[in-house]
Amino acid sequence: MLFNSYLPCFEALTIALLLPCLVTGHQHSWDEKIHIGNQTLHRPSIPISPTRIILDGTSILTNTTGAFQGEGKNRKRASQAGSPSGTRSTFLVLARDASSAYSAYSGLNDYGIPYELKIIPAGGTTLPTLQTSDANPMGNYGGIVVLSEVSYADANGNWASAITAAQWTTLYNYQTTFGVRMVRLDVSPSAATGTRVVGSCCSDGQEQPLYISDITQFPTAGLKQGATLSSLGLYHYPAAIIDTSTTRSIANFMPTTGFTDYTTAAVINNFSGRQQMVFFMPFATDWALTSTVLTHAWIHWATRGLYAGFRRAMLHTQVDDMFLKTTTWDGDDFRISTADLATHIQWQASIGSKLPAGSNYTIELGHNGNGNIENAFKVKQATCPQGSVQRVDPPQTDLEYIKPIGSGTNFWPLNATSYTYTDDCIAQDPVAKFFLTPATRDSFMHVSHTFTHENENAATYSDVTSEITWNQKWLAQIAIAKGKWFSPNGIIPPAITGLHNGDALRAWKENGILNVVGDNTRPVLLNTINEHWPLITSVAKNGFDGIMIIPRWATNIYYNCDDTACDIGQWKSLGNSGTLSTLLDAERSTNTRHLLRLKHDPFMFHQANMRWEGVDRTTVNGVTNQYSLLQIWVENIVAEVTRLTTWPLISLKHDDIAASFRQRMTRDQCNYTMTNTFSGSTITGFSVSAPSVSNRCAAPIPITLPGPLAENGIRYNTEQLGSDPLTVWVDLNGRVMDFRLKDPISW
Repeated sequence: MLFNSYLPCFEALTIALLLPCLVTGHQHSWDEKIHIGNQTLHRPSIPISPTRIILDGTSILTNTTGAFQGEGKNRKRASQAGSPSGTRSTFLVLARDASSAYSAYSGLNDYGIPYELKIIPAGGTTLPTLQTSDANPMGNYGGIVVLSEVSYADANGNWASAITAAQWTTLYNYQTTFGVRMVRLDVSPSAATGTRVVGSCCSDGQEQPLYISDITQFPTAGLKQGATLSSLGLYHYPAAIIDTSTTRSIANFMPTTGFTDYTTAAVINNFSGRQQMVFFMPFATDWALTSTVLTHAWIHWATRGLYAGFRRAMLHTQVDDMFLKTTTWDGDDFRISTADLATHIQWQASIGSKLPAGSNYTIELGHNGNGNIENAFKVKQATCPQGSVQRVDPPQTDLEYIKPIGSGTNFWPLNATSYTYTDDCIAQDPVAKFFLTPATRDSFMHVSHTFTHENENAATYSDVTSEITWNQKWLAQIAIAKGKWFSPNGIIPPAITGLHNGDALRAWKENGILNVVGDNTRPVLLNTINEHWPLITSVAKNGFDGIMIIPRWATNIYYNCDDTACDIGQWKSLGNSGTLSTLLDAERSTNTRHLLRLKHDPFMFHQANMRWEGVDRTTVNGVTNQYSLLQIWVENIVAEVTRLTTWPLISLKHDDIAASFRQRMTRDQCNYTMTNTFSGSTITGFSVSAPSVSNRCAAPIPITLPGPLAENGIRYNTEQLGSDPLTVWVDLNGRVMDFRLKDPISW
């Protein structure tokens, strides 16, 4: 059960900055807004109202029931007639409404595991067909997830499941016949789960931490036993085990006011071969990190570590405005120094030493070449006689302004007709000279942020073409384009503008720019079909077809802050209260959740956030040192991810992020499935297919395994980082692909 009042939430606020009309350096345009709380503090959805009941002599508030007591038939053995041949890996998700069902299926979607959602109304409905009618039947579902027991209250406030007793028996029989595991989320403790209720908890603002107490039943999840998790906002039912012969605890609540002892938060039952994992608490994966962590536990237990899908945590930090200067919130001008950059190179190695094996964390820099020329001109005018590009700032527009094709005024100066800067010119800037050393350059990833950072909402085709092509020429001249991790086909749009400007998008496409990042605080830039897909522009909505928009997170590290005093000052000015620790607590919980939700969206930072030189010392994770805002944020997130999991963290360059998003969308649209093959009560192998597209898919299908495959003479790509599970990437070229496990899995 979720209580809406238990999580602090804030409305999004914005700051508008007044700009001079002549842009000689870098100014962020008025519409690069600072959004507070709209991605780092989330509002829980309003649940079904609870009622107070007496359960096992204890008064609790609840909007769910205990599990159905009956059991299915004994499991069929291989010698019996009609033994099952296997099961499809698709999960069946049973819920009472689509909104709350998200917390049951979102984790499956995060992995790319196929699922079917069945909404059951208060009056009940028929169950889907669970198996084929063959002599040796095939199971249609490889796992079952039930949310809140699909419970509804009657007029007297008594709760009962809309799934009938006969239907529960059918589900239980299916489990025992096919070895399928059931997961039950948000259940009241009862004898049907080998438990009794101890009480319900907690009052508004009261914490009762919990932790996973036994990871042996889901070792491939990569979770750390004993790591504490918060239950704030998750009204739950502490339990005690009454039947140790059928029930084992896998998660415990810690003592708190009203509960002097440790109590049980989740169990695994084994009733004569019918297995279920039961959680005595609700799930809210849209805002609760705890729910996300526990989702990995049930997915890996239910699948036994064998599933069609893929787990990879990616930490992409993109730093915009490189080479430009920023007027900070405090009113000072800041431009990054070579000391700042050199320190971050050394620090990346330090972060790498804190990450699990298989990790690779690398910062990506978004470059604006005009900032190089402007600074070089100040150092030695004679080498850059033409100076930097100085243009009038474009007119202000609405954030989602749709520009009529062909409209607008050119703001690039008439004399800026060709790129003529010399090598000697660009080398006058110490920051540019720093990147001319290949080893230094290749310590970072690189992408274009356009030449002058002109707002592109109302920009002309001519101006955007100049912004793209001049920066391409500059990137080639400074040899960043030759770098190990350079992305030639992407840009970070200045202030994330131009995404409804068909002239801008056409200029991008004609100059090789195929993918850009968006802004997750703007819903129109997100794919509404699947949160793991990019948005592809269209003529109808964007003025031009075919540009990929990669989702990107904002944080509470503001673009115009270069130290902690500035960031906290600005944060407080926008209605917040607390200290740096308060801000970092919100960042840690929310953004760790994004990473553990397997979101591959980059995170947005700016060059001012990399200031290290001259900043005050800050204590981060018990270590007092000089840190940039970017360093503080990353140290904070990395510490939390590694506290909770053993997963490697990796960074991809911009173009590779885009390729990853495109492959995810392509393979999902193939509607792939995996089918486990049985021999008696063991899984001996599996097949991969995509019947709706005649088993032809333009992207490989990931299959994650708990162990190696048996040799079958087929060549396939595999991937395994550190202690993460092995993933096989299966190409579908017109036929079903069959595989055998080297070590069969007993069920």
